[in-house]
Amino acid sequence: MSKLRHTVFVALAIPVVLSGCGPEDLSAELSQEEAAKQVTAAPELDTQPQALVPSSEYTWSQGHVANPMGITSGRSCFLTRVGGDFEGSGERVDIFQTGGSWYLGGNSSQTSINGAARCVSASGDTTEYQWTQSMNYPVNMGTATNRMCYLVGVAGKFNGGGEWVHAYVSGGQWYLSGDSGQSGVRARARCITVSPTTGYTPEISWSQGQGSAYMGPSSGLACALTYVKGKFEGGGEYVRIFDSGGYWYLGGGSNQVSVAAKARCF
Repeated sequence: MSKLRHTVFVALAIPVVLSGCGPEDLSAELSQEEAAKQVTAAPELDTQPQALVPSSEYTWSQGHVANPMGITSGRSCFLTRVGGDFEGSGERVDIFQTGGSWYLGGNSSQTSINGAARCVSASGDTTEYQWTQSMNYPVNMGTATNRMCYLVGVAGKFNGGGEWVHAYVSGGQWYLSGDSGQSGVRARARCITVSPTTGYTPEISWSQGQGSAYMGPSSGLACALTYVKGKFEGGGEYVRIFDSGGYWYLGGGSNQVSVAAKARCF
Protein backbone atom coordinates (compact mmCIF):
# COMPACT_ATOMS: atom_id res chain seq x y z
CA MET A 1 0.00 0.00 0.00
CA SER A 2 1.58 3.28 -1.04
CA LYS A 3 1.52 6.26 1.29
CA LEU A 4 1.93 9.93 0.46
CA ARG A 5 5.56 10.86 0.95
CA HIS A 6 7.26 14.27 1.41
CA THR A 7 10.76 15.50 0.79
CA VAL A 8 12.82 15.57 3.98
CA PHE A 9 14.16 18.95 5.11
CA VAL A 10 16.24 20.10 8.06
CA ALA A 11 14.42 19.76 11.39
CA LEU A 12 14.46 18.51 15.00
CA ALA A 13 13.37 15.35 16.93
CA ILE A 14 12.46 13.50 20.46
CA PRO A 15 9.91 10.48 22.30
CA VAL A 16 5.25 6.90 23.84
CA VAL A 17 4.14 3.04 24.29
CA LEU A 18 2.77 -0.11 26.03
CA SER A 19 4.70 -2.69 28.17
CA GLY A 20 8.17 -4.39 28.69
CA CYS A 21 11.73 -3.83 30.93
CA GLY A 22 15.00 -4.02 32.77
CA PRO A 23 18.27 -2.92 31.23
CA GLU A 24 20.11 -5.88 29.82
CA ASP A 25 23.19 -6.66 27.80
CA LEU A 26 22.23 -6.61 24.13
CA SER A 27 24.64 -9.07 22.56
CA ALA A 28 24.23 -7.62 19.07
CA GLU A 29 25.85 -4.35 20.14
CA LEU A 30 29.47 -3.56 19.33
CA SER A 31 31.87 -2.72 22.10
CA GLN A 32 32.90 0.93 22.26
CA GLU A 33 36.34 -0.01 20.94
CA GLU A 34 34.89 -1.99 18.03
CA ALA A 35 32.41 0.78 17.24
CA ALA A 36 35.19 3.33 17.14
CA LYS A 37 37.02 1.25 14.54
CA GLN A 38 33.99 1.06 12.25
CA VAL A 39 32.82 4.65 12.34
CA THR A 40 33.42 7.07 9.53
CA ALA A 41 35.76 9.98 10.06
CA ALA A 42 34.34 12.61 12.41
CA PRO A 43 34.26 16.05 10.82
CA GLU A 44 34.27 19.07 13.07
CA LEU A 45 31.03 20.92 13.69
CA ASP A 46 30.99 24.61 12.89
CA THR A 47 28.95 25.29 16.02
CA GLN A 48 28.05 23.39 19.15
CA PRO A 49 25.28 25.49 20.72
CA GLN A 50 23.29 22.68 22.29
CA ALA A 51 23.07 22.61 26.06
CA LEU A 52 20.96 19.50 26.63
CA VAL A 53 22.13 16.78 28.97
CA PRO A 54 20.62 13.44 27.88
CA SER A 55 20.03 10.78 30.51
CA SER A 56 21.77 7.44 30.67
CA GLU A 57 20.38 4.98 28.12
CA TYR A 58 17.44 2.83 29.21
CA THR A 59 17.02 -0.59 27.57
CA TRP A 60 14.21 -3.11 27.22
CA SER A 61 13.95 -6.56 25.63
CA GLN A 62 11.06 -8.98 25.36
CA GLY A 63 10.46 -11.10 28.40
CA HIS A 64 11.00 -8.15 30.74
CA VAL A 65 8.51 -5.73 32.24
CA ALA A 66 8.48 -2.08 31.16
CA ASN A 67 11.55 -0.13 32.24
CA PRO A 68 10.78 3.05 34.26
CA MET A 69 12.63 6.13 33.00
CA GLY A 70 11.64 8.78 35.53
CA ILE A 71 9.01 11.49 35.83
CA THR A 72 7.18 12.97 32.84
CA SER A 73 7.01 16.51 34.24
CA GLY A 74 9.49 18.73 32.41
CA ARG A 75 11.04 15.77 30.58
CA SER A 76 10.65 13.99 27.25
CA CYS A 77 12.04 10.64 26.06
CA PHE A 78 12.93 9.30 22.61
CA LEU A 79 14.00 6.06 20.94
CA THR A 80 17.70 5.43 20.35
CA ARG A 81 17.50 1.75 19.35
CA VAL A 82 15.03 -0.64 17.67
CA GLY A 83 15.81 -4.29 16.91
CA GLY A 84 14.53 -7.84 16.62
CA ASP A 85 12.05 -9.94 14.67
CA PHE A 86 9.20 -7.64 13.61
CA GLU A 87 6.72 -10.08 12.05
CA GLY A 88 3.35 -8.38 12.64
CA SER A 89 1.18 -6.07 14.71
CA GLY A 90 2.11 -8.02 17.85
CA GLU A 91 5.71 -6.78 17.65
CA ARG A 92 6.38 -3.32 18.99
CA VAL A 93 8.82 -1.14 20.91
CA ASP A 94 7.29 1.92 22.58
CA ILE A 95 7.85 4.74 25.02
CA PHE A 96 4.75 5.49 27.06
CA GLN A 97 3.65 7.33 30.18
CA THR A 98 1.55 6.20 33.11
CA GLY A 99 1.22 7.41 36.67
CA GLY A 100 3.36 10.47 35.97
CA SER A 101 6.37 8.47 34.79
CA TRP A 102 7.92 7.53 31.45
CA TYR A 103 8.42 3.84 30.57
CA LEU A 104 10.16 1.93 27.81
CA GLY A 105 8.49 -1.33 26.86
CA GLY A 106 6.99 -3.38 24.08
CA ASN A 107 5.55 -6.71 23.08
CA SER A 108 6.42 -9.67 20.88
CA SER A 109 5.12 -13.03 19.72
CA GLN A 110 8.48 -13.60 18.01
CA THR A 111 12.08 -13.36 19.25
CA SER A 112 14.69 -10.77 20.16
CA ILE A 113 12.51 -7.64 20.11
CA ASN A 114 14.44 -4.90 21.93
CA GLY A 115 14.77 -1.17 22.23
CA ALA A 116 16.59 1.65 23.97
CA ALA A 117 15.76 5.24 24.87
CA ARG A 118 17.08 8.37 26.53
CA CYS A 119 15.36 11.36 28.15
CA VAL A 120 16.07 15.08 28.38
CA SER A 121 14.66 18.05 30.25
CA ALA A 122 12.24 19.67 27.81
CA SER A 123 9.02 21.63 27.38
CA GLY A 124 6.22 21.46 24.83
CA ASP A 125 5.76 17.67 24.90
CA THR A 126 1.97 17.59 25.17
CA THR A 127 0.74 15.38 22.33
CA GLU A 128 1.49 11.91 20.98
CA TYR A 129 1.00 11.49 17.24
CA GLN A 130 0.29 8.15 15.55
CA TRP A 131 0.46 6.95 11.96
CA THR A 132 -0.81 3.56 10.77
CA GLN A 133 -0.52 1.95 7.35
CA SER A 134 -4.28 2.24 6.87
CA MET A 135 -3.96 6.04 6.65
CA ASN A 136 -3.91 7.63 3.20
CA TYR A 137 -1.99 10.74 4.24
CA PRO A 138 0.87 11.72 6.55
CA VAL A 139 -0.01 13.00 10.01
CA ASN A 140 0.64 16.72 10.43
CA MET A 141 2.44 17.32 13.75
CA GLY A 142 2.58 21.12 13.54
CA THR A 143 5.17 23.77 12.85
CA ALA A 144 8.83 22.94 12.46
CA THR A 145 9.79 26.35 13.84
CA ASN A 146 11.50 25.92 17.22
CA ARG A 147 10.16 22.35 17.52
CA MET A 148 11.86 18.96 17.27
CA CYS A 149 9.95 15.70 16.65
CA TYR A 150 11.14 12.11 16.95
CA LEU A 151 9.99 8.49 17.05
CA VAL A 152 8.71 7.04 20.31
CA GLY A 153 7.09 3.87 18.98
CA VAL A 154 7.55 1.38 16.11
CA ALA A 155 5.41 -1.69 15.39
CA GLY A 156 4.35 -4.14 12.69
CA LYS A 157 5.78 -6.45 10.04
CA PHE A 158 9.02 -5.02 8.68
CA ASN A 159 9.84 -7.32 5.79
CA GLY A 160 12.05 -5.25 3.51
CA GLY A 161 12.67 -1.90 1.88
CA GLY A 162 8.95 -1.38 1.41
CA GLU A 163 8.42 -1.02 5.15
CA TRP A 164 9.44 2.27 6.76
CA VAL A 165 8.26 4.93 9.21
CA HIS A 166 9.47 8.53 9.33
CA ALA A 167 9.13 11.76 11.34
CA TYR A 168 10.24 14.49 8.93
CA VAL A 169 9.96 18.16 7.92
CA SER A 170 8.33 19.42 4.75
CA GLY A 171 7.15 22.92 3.92
CA GLY A 172 7.88 24.20 7.43
CA GLN A 173 5.77 21.50 9.09
CA TRP A 174 6.57 18.26 10.89
CA TYR A 175 4.91 15.10 9.52
CA LEU A 176 4.72 11.45 10.56
CA SER A 177 4.29 8.89 7.80
CA GLY A 178 5.43 5.56 6.42
CA ASP A 179 4.76 2.82 3.91
CA SER A 180 4.13 -0.92 4.01
CA GLY A 181 3.34 -3.85 1.77
CA GLN A 182 2.87 -5.99 4.87
CA SER A 183 0.61 -5.70 7.94
CA GLY A 184 0.31 -3.75 11.16
CA VAL A 185 3.04 -1.20 10.48
CA ARG A 186 2.63 1.91 12.60
CA ALA A 187 4.64 4.63 14.28
CA ARG A 188 4.26 7.05 17.17
CA ALA A 189 6.05 10.35 17.64
CA ARG A 190 6.28 13.28 20.02
CA CYS A 191 7.63 16.82 19.71
CA ILE A 192 9.35 19.29 22.03
CA THR A 193 10.21 22.97 21.99
CA VAL A 194 13.79 23.87 21.13
CA SER A 195 15.66 27.13 21.29
CA PRO A 196 15.67 29.24 18.11
CA THR A 197 19.43 29.68 18.57
CA THR A 198 20.17 25.95 18.88
CA GLY A 199 17.45 24.16 16.92
CA TYR A 200 18.27 20.76 15.47
CA THR A 201 20.71 19.29 12.99
CA PRO A 202 20.12 18.08 9.45
CA GLU A 203 18.99 14.47 9.28
CA ILE A 204 21.81 11.90 9.38
CA SER A 205 21.37 8.60 7.50
CA TRP A 206 22.75 5.09 7.88
CA SER A 207 22.04 1.91 5.92
CA GLN A 208 23.40 -1.61 6.19
CA GLY A 209 26.78 -2.12 4.58
CA GLN A 210 27.97 1.33 5.66
CA GLY A 211 30.17 2.31 8.57
CA SER A 212 28.51 4.09 11.46
CA ALA A 213 27.66 7.72 10.69
CA TYR A 214 29.12 10.53 12.80
CA MET A 215 26.46 12.80 14.35
CA GLY A 216 28.26 15.20 16.68
CA PRO A 217 29.79 15.57 20.16
CA SER A 218 27.88 13.82 22.93
CA SER A 219 28.51 16.67 25.38
CA GLY A 220 25.48 18.97 25.45
CA LEU A 221 23.83 17.24 22.48
CA ALA A 222 20.98 14.71 22.35
CA CYS A 223 20.16 12.57 19.29
CA ALA A 224 16.96 10.67 18.45
CA LEU A 225 15.72 8.25 15.79
CA THR A 226 13.44 9.75 13.13
CA TYR A 227 13.32 6.91 10.55
CA VAL A 228 13.40 3.10 10.57
CA LYS A 229 13.29 0.84 7.49
CA GLY A 230 14.01 -2.67 6.32
CA LYS A 231 13.69 -6.37 7.02
CA PHE A 232 13.85 -7.02 10.76
CA GLU A 233 13.88 -10.79 11.22
CA GLY A 234 15.86 -11.43 14.41
CA GLY A 235 18.50 -10.31 16.88
CA GLY A 236 20.91 -9.56 14.04
CA GLU A 237 18.71 -6.69 12.80
CA TYR A 238 18.88 -3.43 14.71
CA VAL A 239 19.46 0.31 14.32
CA ARG A 240 20.89 2.45 17.10
CA ILE A 241 22.41 5.74 18.20
CA PHE A 242 25.46 5.25 20.41
CA ASP A 243 28.23 7.20 22.14
CA SER A 244 31.84 6.32 21.31
CA GLY A 245 34.80 8.39 22.48
CA GLY A 246 32.65 11.40 23.32
CA TYR A 247 30.79 11.49 19.99
CA TRP A 248 27.35 10.33 18.84
CA TYR A 249 27.10 7.85 15.97
CA LEU A 250 24.21 6.28 14.06
CA GLY A 251 24.64 2.65 13.03
CA GLY A 252 23.18 -0.82 13.18
CA GLY A 253 23.46 -4.38 11.96
CA SER A 254 21.63 -6.74 9.62
CA ASN A 255 21.75 -10.26 8.25
CA GLN A 256 18.79 -9.39 6.01
CA VAL A 257 18.12 -6.59 3.50
CA SER A 258 17.41 -2.85 3.37
CA VAL A 259 17.83 -2.12 7.10
CA ALA A 260 18.34 1.63 7.51
CA ALA A 261 17.81 4.50 9.92
CA LYS A 262 17.85 8.30 10.14
CA ALA A 263 18.27 10.54 13.15
CA ARG A 264 18.70 14.15 14.23
CA CYS A 265 20.47 15.84 17.12
CA PHE A 266 19.21 18.81 19.10
